[in-house]
Amino acid sequence: MVTVGSVWHVIPDGLHEAENVLAEKAKAIVLLVRLAPGDLKIQEGREDWSYDGIVAYSKVCTHVGCPVALYEQQTHHLLCPCHQSTFDVADGAKVVFGPAKRALPQLPIMVDDEGYLAARDDFHEAVGPSTWERERPIRGEDY
Repeated sequence: MVTVGSVWHVIPDGLHEAENVLAEKAKAIVLLVRLAPGDLKIQEGREDWSYDGIVAYSKVCTHVGCPVALYEQQTHHLLCPCHQSTFDVADGAKVVFGPAKRALPQLPIMVDDEGYLAARDDFHEAVGPSTWERERPIRGEDY
């Protein structure tokens, strides 16, 4: 049970089957955080990305890729211990302090037919810092 104020570190089911497990695991680590539903500022277009106050964000800092893991329950802030970038979980994991330039990517979640929390889809934006290698879009396509 995920209680209000708790944080869970999770990785996707079946990850051990990936070709390069360590590289995939490094990008796939996720934090589940449960807030009181009234504390969440739901981002436009993400109305169905959370469940009963539970949100999921990449654990990979958007500054240089350190694992974000320090949670301050009263402020709903996640802190990266490497360079102190701070993200507001209640407000789309937006940066509130530090050198990170963008919010932590959110993972859309749902409850499946068996009652388990599950990813609704993959991240809709790149995980990790902007300096990490990214697939280039096909000419004429946007990111």
